[in-house]
Amino acid sequence: MLGRQAEAIFESIIADSKSYRLLAANIQIQSPSKTIGELDYLLQEKNTKIQFHVELCCKFYLFDPKRFGSFEQKWIGPNKKDSLQDKITKLREKQFPLLFDKHTEKILENLEFNPLKAIQECYLAASLYLPIDAAINELPRAYQKCVVGFWVYYNQLVLEDHYSYALVEKKQWLLPSNSITNWCNASEIRNKILKALENKKAPQVYKKSGAVVEKFFVVWWDQK
Repeated sequence: MLGRQAEAIFESIIADSKSYRLLAANIQIQSPSKTIGELDYLLQEKNTKIQFHVELCCKFYLFDPKRFGSFEQKWIGPNKKDSLQDKITKLREKQFPLLFDKHTEKILENLEFNPLKAIQECYLAASLYLPIDAAINELPRAYQKCVVGFWVYYNQLVLEDHYSYALVEKKQWLLPSNSITNWCNASEIRNKILKALENKKAPQVYKKSGAVVEKFFVVWWDQK
C-alpha cells in the first residue's frame, strides 16, 4: 500500500516536471511461462535526451546497532522482515539486470529506449528511526536527512499524561500528522501498543504537544 502511494506521488511530480518525460511505468516483463519482474520507470531528460531507468523504493528502517553485519544490514524493517542490505542486493542482482534481460528487448525497442546508454538509478524514499539514545550526528550526512523519529523497547517506553498519542494504520504512515484526528491519552495508547506487540507488530506511535508532533516505533523483539 505504501509503495503504491509513493508511486502516485512520484508520477505526479514527473508529470509536472519541466525537465523529465515519463516514457513508461510499471513495465511487466514476461517470459513465455511467467512474469519474471517489473521495471518501475523509464524516463528521458527533455533537453539532453538522456534516458533513465529508475527503481522507486519507499521504506521504513530502524537502526539496530547490535545487529551483526555491515552498516546496511543494521537498518531493518520495524518487524525485522527485511533490511537495507536486502534491498541493495535485490537491486543489484535482480531489478537493475532486468533492463538487459532478453525478454525486455522488444519492449524497449518499441519505446525507443537504449539500455546500453541509459543511466540506472534508485530513488529510495526512506524514513529512518534511531534508538532513543543514539546520536544522529554519527550517521553519514545523507542518512541524517532521512531520520524522522526514534524507536524503543517496551521497557524503555515512557508515556506522559500531558501528551496526546495516536496509533495509525500502516497505510496512513505517509500522510501528514495534521490529518490524524483520533488522538488518545497515555493509558489508551498503552493498551493499543500492548495489543500490537502481542501480535508481533511494531506500532508507529505519534506523540503530540500543542503543534509539535514526534514519531516513534515500539518494537516487540527481545532486548539483548
